[in-house]
Amino acid sequence: MMNGTTRNAIGAALVLGVAGLLGGCGAARLGRYDLVVTPDSSLREGQTLPPVKVDIVGVKPADVTKWQAYSVDVYFSGSDSFRNDSAGAARQFSFDAGADKPQTISSKDPIWESWDKSGVQKVFVLANARTMRPPQVGVDARKAEIPMTTDRWDVSKIDIVIKASGVDVATPMKPVKE
Repeated sequence: MMNGTTRNAIGAALVLGVAGLLGGCGAARLGRYDLVVTPDSSLREGQTLPPVKVDIVGVKPADVTKWQAYSVDVYFSGSDSFRNDSAGAARQFSFDAGADKPQTISSKDPIWESWDKSGVQKVFVLANARTMRPPQVGVDARKAEIPMTTDRWDVSKIDIVIKASGVDVATPMKPVKE
């Protein structure tokens, strides 16, 4: 026979266990990956890589629409308050003729902890080089929106290639589960 205290403790444990299972079903959480950024040879002018700027910015779900609509040209204009204000949630890379090797945000970089505490679910990769052209109409390929949740990746490294045609996420993502 169980006393009231034991019965209450078992009941509470069952409720918490079921709630944990239900809360975990389909819940996406931020993963931690090595994000490797590589400038492609298509960016070169002859044999020389012109200056290339790449920012990777962690974005909370509430801010995704704003980032989707934001102009890459304005962002890299040199005095953009939006870029300045997001610097704490970003890693900035510069490539040129003297620095054309891949650069990485390690899965151990402290930015992941900051992104996790802020509720980041996606990163936006923005790239700018004079050999990259803005679109006449439609989506600007110089900007890519990449989910960083564990339900989309089963790898430890994500390769991002910056091409004259835009940002290319070379590592395949898992398909969205419906």
